[in-house]
Amino acid sequence: MKKLSYFLGFVCIAVAYSASTTEIKTLRSRVQDLGVELTTSEKGVISKFWSTTLDQMMLLDASKECVETRRQLAEQKGSEPLSYYAAAYIAEAKSAIGVAFENAKRMEDPGHRQMIERNLMILTAELKSSDLAPLALQRLDGEDDVTRYWAYKAVTELAVIQQLTSDVTGDEKTTEAILTGLKNRTPVETQAEIQKMVIRFCMAFDDPLARDILVSIADSRIQAYRDWTVKDEMLEVSLLTALGNVAMLQQDPANKKIFGRKFSELYALTIQRYLKGKAAFSKEEVGQLLTVIAEVDQNVLGKSLGIKTGILSALKSKRGLEREYETLFGDRTRPGQLTELFGFDYGKNGSGKPITAPPELGPVPEKVTNQD
Repeated sequence: MKKLSYFLGFVCIAVAYSASTTEIKTLRSRVQDLGVELTTSEKGVISKFWSTTLDQMMLLDASKECVETRRQLAEQKGSEPLSYYAAAYIAEAKSAIGVAFENAKRMEDPGHRQMIERNLMILTAELKSSDLAPLALQRLDGEDDVTRYWAYKAVTELAVIQQLTSDVTGDEKTTEAILTGLKNRTPVETQAEIQKMVIRFCMAFDDPLARDILVSIADSRIQAYRDWTVKDEMLEVSLLTALGNVAMLQQDPANKKIFGRKFSELYALTIQRYLKGKAAFSKEEVGQLLTVIAEVDQNVLGKSLGIKTGILSALKSKRGLEREYETLFGDRTRPGQLTELFGFDYGKNGSGKPITAPPELGPVPEKVTNQD
């Protein structure tokens, strides 16, 4: 009897879903291009579509069916993000998805609950609206890597950045809420792809919080290099590009020094990792380090900072990098090009004099072995 009751309930929801889908398509084609607010009745059609469709999703057992239902919900937003229809659709989405997340918490089957939560978070990101940021910010510290990835994506999506930086849709309160959430969580985030999204988001805003986040990511990466625990070295292309550009564009001397030093320390450690560890690394990792070194040399040092080095020619001719390294970063007796450009030092020695050479990596630990 219980199975029959479940089946009949599912059939009823499926019929209601089919009817509400027809209604929402008719409504969207009729009103999405009109420059007038929706009536209460028209908003009711949107509300009905969201409730019946999410009710159906909650009962689905197969991921493939969830994806199709999710696609329908994202698609019915329409292609005019600034229309009154889209605004009403997103407003209803915020409420309906929030309720669905709460309902998912009560699911007894952990596998089913995870599937639903993942699809709800992916849906939130696919709707590409800064108004949905609160739904994602609550889940930046989630245990599930997939849900957490899409939570970050939902608040750092390019479309969201464009909305927040637009003269029409800009929202300082939401921007600060996102930056605060990122600042609180990013220092302990380990996924490189998530860190790349955060870096891109922070680069769009001239804000102290955004700068703090970039510095915190740089500090964690610098420490990982010094501990010989760093992974995903390709992340440094995004991070070094951000640090170099901020250092160059900043008018405040203190910020210029901070970002100049972080750029210099991280890039120096990247090169040191290649020089000291290449015999212990796999070909793939050596290739990644060479790519980072070359891209930063060409696109950040050459194009953004106006510094021409002999790094690429040294790599191509397979000669040592010592001279190019010391010219760029400095040595124990004199500052390098970067320290002179940005006016920083690497700290003070016991006598209070400026340190003119970047930190040095220790010897390669025994745990770092050739992976070939």
